[in-house]
Amino acid sequence: MTGGARPLDPRDYVYIRLDTKEGCNGKSSDHATIRTHTQAARLDGFVVHSRWAVSERVGASVAASGRSKLQQLIRQLQPSDAVIVYTLDGFGRDASDVLKTIRHIDEMQAEAFCVSLTRDNLYSDTKFMTMMETVAALERLTESERKQARATGRGVAGGRIGRPPSLDDATQAAVLADLETGMTISAVARRYNTSHQTILRIRGARTRS
Repeated sequence: MTGGARPLDPRDYVYIRLDTKEGCNGKSSDHATIRTHTQAARLDGFVVHSRWAVSERVGASVAASGRSKLQQLIRQLQPSDAVIVYTLDGFGRDASDVLKTIRHIDEMQAEAFCVSLTRDNLYSDTKFMTMMETVAALERLTESERKQARATGRGVAGGRIGRPPSLDDATQAAVLADLETGMTISAVARRYNTSHQTILRIRGARTRS
C-alpha cells in the first residue's frame, strides 16, 4: 500500500458510566460492572477488546459534555466504529442529551448502540428516535413550567409553593402578642384551635426576622 496511512479496522467501543457511589468492594465492584457491560456487548455480536472498554466515574445527572472520557472517545472515532452502552444513561442525563450524543456519534460516521434496548444502530432506528424526541419535548415543557413556577413562587398547578399558613396575618400577630404576655405555647394553640407546631413556627419566624 502506498500513499497515506493504512486505515484502521472498525472498532467496537464500550462506554461504561460508573456510579459515583462506590460499592463496599471498591475497585472489584467497578471491574465487575465493566465486565458485565463488556460481556453484554459481546453477546450481542460486538467484538470488544478490553482496551476498548472506556469507563469513568460520573453522576447520572452530568451532561454528556461534562464526561471527559466519553467526549475523548467520540473525538477519536473513525468511520464505521461503534460506541456501545448498556443503558441509555451512558449517553446522557436526559432524552435531549442522549439524542445530542447519538447525533454527535453519527456525525463522526460512527454508530451508537444500547444493548439493553435493541441491536440496531440507534440513529437509524426511526421509532426509537421519534420516541426520544417526544420524551425530550415533554421534558422541555416540564422544565419550562418549573422555571416559571420558581419565578412566580407558585407550583405547576397554580398553588403557592410550600405549606400554606393555617393562620392569617392578623391571627399570627395575635398569637405573638399572647406569647409575649407569657402564655404557654399549648395554651395559645388551644385558644386559636391550631397545633403546637404551628405556634412554634410562628414564633420561630418572628425570631428569624
